[in-house]
Amino acid sequence: MPVNFITFLSDFGYTDDFVGTCHGVIKTIAPGVEIIDITHGVRRHDVQVGALILANTLAYMPESVILAVVDPGVGSGRRPLAILTQAGRYLVGPDNGLLSLAAEKLGGAAEAVELACSSYSLPEVCKTFEGRDLFAPVAAHISLGVGLASLGTPIELQGLMQIELPAPIIKKGAVTATVVYIDRFGNVQLNLKRRQLEEAGARAGSPILASHDQESWLVPFVYTYADVEPENLLVFEDSYHNISFSVNQGSAAHIFQIQVGDEMKFSVPD
Repeated sequence: MPVNFITFLSDFGYTDDFVGTCHGVIKTIAPGVEIIDITHGVRRHDVQVGALILANTLAYMPESVILAVVDPGVGSGRRPLAILTQAGRYLVGPDNGLLSLAAEKLGGAAEAVELACSSYSLPEVCKTFEGRDLFAPVAAHISLGVGLASLGTPIELQGLMQIELPAPIIKKGAVTATVVYIDRFGNVQLNLKRRQLEEAGARAGSPILASHDQESWLVPFVYTYADVEPENLLVFEDSYHNISFSVNQGSAAHIFQIQVGDEMKFSVPD
């Protein structure tokens, strides 16, 4: 069944022609499809962050073919994929875990194929730019109603690469969580939900002790930035329902030298 939208995410950036060229390929094949650019500012080769953004934004996008290219293994033995999910949505991109979190939110994969060079790719597929030559044309053809059977060879679903986010460690009075994303404002997003922080004893409106590396700070657990004065610390539930450690009108990540993959501990003061 034809689809009106393609949602597109990559680490291509906005300086080179890469995004525009992919748009051109898609529109040449499917002139009527509308392309929504989720972002092309994913940090280079950061598959996990790309996967998180895809999953986080899914609920705010229309029914679409999802095209995602963050592909440090381009030209290697990693497989190019198209996936049909249990929810009936299609995802196109590399088999490196990039598509896995979004697929999980869509009920998991129902079918998947390894894409082949065919009449549904460009005539010449460059191994250094499969985003343009393979993924973009396949997404365009899927938007026109082409099914997976025409696009490649079926593959076993259990063999698809997955991203496994580290689970928080919850104890009475404390929880340790992993930094999974830092936005351009320096807000530090953790793989931690509000209910999990509350399981450790934290309560909104009360201070908690936040620790990173060898430093600790007594921080208010609040609802929004405006609950603290500018340049003050806060912990809150962000717009994607994850707990974030932030500075109002400042960059917590920069000030405290926090990076993706770091651990933070939150504990209830005695």
